[in-house]
Amino acid sequence: MSKSYSKLFGDIHNHNAMGYGVGSLERSIDVARGHLDFFAFTGHSSWHDMQAMEGGRENHWLNGFEVLRNGWAKVQDLIADANSDGEFAAYLGFEWHSSQFGDQCVVFPDDHQPMAYPDHISDLRRFCTEKNALMIPHHLAYPRGERGVNWDEFDECCTPVVEIFSEHGNSEEDRGLPAFFNHSLGGRQTANTARAGLGRGLKFGFVASSDSHNAFPGAYGEGLLGVLAVDLSRVAIMDAINNRRTWALTGDRIEADFTVDGNVMGSVIRTGPSIEVAYDVQGRDEMDVVELIQDGRIVHRAHADPDGSLEQAMADKFQIRLEWGWGPWGDLALERICDWAFDLKVQDGRILRAFPCLQSGPFVEERRHRIVQSSETDMTIQSYSGRKGAYRQNPNQSLILELQGSAKTVLDLHMTQPSERHAKSTIGDLFEGSDNLRTGEFPQENYQWHRLVPRAASRVTGKLDLDVGAGPSNIYLRARQYNGHIAWASPVFMNHD
Repeated sequence: MSKSYSKLFGDIHNHNAMGYGVGSLERSIDVARGHLDFFAFTGHSSWHDMQAMEGGRENHWLNGFEVLRNGWAKVQDLIADANSDGEFAAYLGFEWHSSQFGDQCVVFPDDHQPMAYPDHISDLRRFCTEKNALMIPHHLAYPRGERGVNWDEFDECCTPVVEIFSEHGNSEEDRGLPAFFNHSLGGRQTANTARAGLGRGLKFGFVASSDSHNAFPGAYGEGLLGVLAVDLSRVAIMDAINNRRTWALTGDRIEADFTVDGNVMGSVIRTGPSIEVAYDVQGRDEMDVVELIQDGRIVHRAHADPDGSLEQAMADKFQIRLEWGWGPWGDLALERICDWAFDLKVQDGRILRAFPCLQSGPFVEERRHRIVQSSETDMTIQSYSGRKGAYRQNPNQSLILELQGSAKTVLDLHMTQPSERHAKSTIGDLFEGSDNLRTGEFPQENYQWHRLVPRAASRVTGKLDLDVGAGPSNIYLRARQYNGHIAWASPVFMNHD
């Protein structure tokens, strides 16, 4: 369905100490290059209608804005130097706060651009239009007037997409998980959800990004963006976003193909009284359900087939997740940052692809995750984990491997940190159940090979005809795995002017 496009993954909304987060911009760039195809740094720039707070707490924001202003020349140079077409795309940006109009992330297509400090969203939009920049509202569903989206002010001219998921939570609707609870801005307002915006006849695609404040773009579980791009370049990625060829992800790199009458996600088309919808969703874990939502109503549900024999599973590629962390409890005064090192050899099989799932916490400026595949059978992993500062209190890191092999294929895992351990796990055994391993006696950290996920259990495909009226209509795809991770493919808009 999208064979002419590459599927790329990135994060276009994140922070560090060049603002009021932590960590250097150099760290952000290094982390992004380590596990993403593209990223935009969007430093905190201003909040024109911020009210004074008890005890002068507004200085938390004001001081961060000053840091970015003073460092803007350095930011421009570092982002320009980080870009390398064909290998990695880096974008310059900033975040504009507004209680009245909702926060907006500005992302430039070009290097060495100025920031803007308008007091009204129309002036910010004029600036973005002149610069051909994106202007993306985020954490939509906070209450209007409290930095939630203001749909009355929406204009698609430089806002082709909206951010429906980040570390704040899910803005698609007011009842979907994960809920808003990370910050003190309150719960979700129904009228500010993405579903409500679509219900008003507005046209926009879906993106997600982390909004991580730990100098960690692409933080697992905090939000990730997928794009259909003709190549790995800034021009191509920006074209994909402007044309809404985007899907939003909570963390796992679910691959979503979704067409209406042969038109890819984000398209605006004219139709007759019926449409043909086709989809192909490849999850990174067992798929729970794939849903089509037309004009705010679920019109179709499909499920994977988790059953099947070992022989059937071995006839196709399959996936296995390696997870490490857990860690000593803070209640036992044993909380720590744990360094990990693994050497993996695959015997009688091969690694096709690897998908990192790396959490943003704990924050340590100099620490990095390094996952290097040196051949189809060999991989090294350096990582760290810890409970302190972990997103939603989950300290774990993980890696998903897409493999080909047989029941006799062996995953030979040699761990040298935090302790010396050597374990061999066969694919046949992992088809039956997980392999749970310890770094030492209780309550030390643990690691685990999860149960094998056959392709039939992680992939859902379908094609069907649906009725559509003569008036404006929209339809989008939502996919959810058993582990809770979600993907939202941008809507296709039908019969809009």
